[in-house]
Amino acid sequence: MLTRSDARLWQAARAAGIALLLFGFAFASGASAQTKKPATPAMNKAKSTCVDCHSDPKFLVQNKKLYDYYQAYKDSIHAQSGVTCSDCHGGNPKAATEAAAHGTEALSSANKASPINYRNIPATCAKCHKKIYQMYRQSAHFEHLKAAAPDEQGPNCVTCHGSLNVSVLTVNNVRTTCQQCHNEKTGNNPDIPAHAQAVLNNFLSIDRYYRFIARHSKPEDAKPFFDVVDPVIKQLTAEWHTFDIDSIDEKTHDLVQFMKVRRNDLLNQERRKRQ
Repeated sequence: MLTRSDARLWQAARAAGIALLLFGFAFASGASAQTKKPATPAMNKAKSTCVDCHSDPKFLVQNKKLYDYYQAYKDSIHAQSGVTCSDCHGGNPKAATEAAAHGTEALSSANKASPINYRNIPATCAKCHKKIYQMYRQSAHFEHLKAAAPDEQGPNCVTCHGSLNVSVLTVNNVRTTCQQCHNEKTGNNPDIPAHAQAVLNNFLSIDRYYRFIARHSKPEDAKPFFDVVDPVIKQLTAEWHTFDIDSIDEKTHDLVQFMKVRRNDLLNQERRKRQ
């Protein structure tokens, strides 16, 4: 049975009205999600002088940095999703010459007008990741990003996720990542890394309950449940980028307890069947 608190969460989830975000967690449910074939990389759809040039094996000797940069891109989720070089760097991928391809838009990251300048990277990523960017703008990290002195700037997207072949932080590396800034030496909230690790571990419990419920529920019962839970998971995933760990901790706990009730209800149903 759902408690009054669970019922309130259920109603709040219905009010959210947002679809499931496919964000680094393989929430397995035939009732609420279908496996989709990855998009064909844009570099295979149309000719691009960016690809023609930077994929040349000669760079392995002549410019190892550029060679490695392209290799990271071609195997990345960005390439699979059709995000091209010019989407982030600017320039003209149809131009025939290097000068024309680079143009005035393909600026060095040192240039303050460049879309890949340290301060501008979140806005560049926001072209696809709008909801996450909205949450990030509410964070203290964003306020530090705008600091005048370069050595005082806070973290941006690539600090945690990398730039090309991106990854999602896990329980194994979130503490180390946070400790880049939050440690005893800096005195900058050194308790945050351990707290973030504990909350993320609890957050991953959602995945375990999700898969259990998906396997043990009838399709007609699973769909309405996941129609409610999926928007809450999406919203909570985005809210991680506010870096308000206390708030994330509380909401994660509520959602885990809500799913635990459903899991226990299914277990009790199965026990009654066996009696």
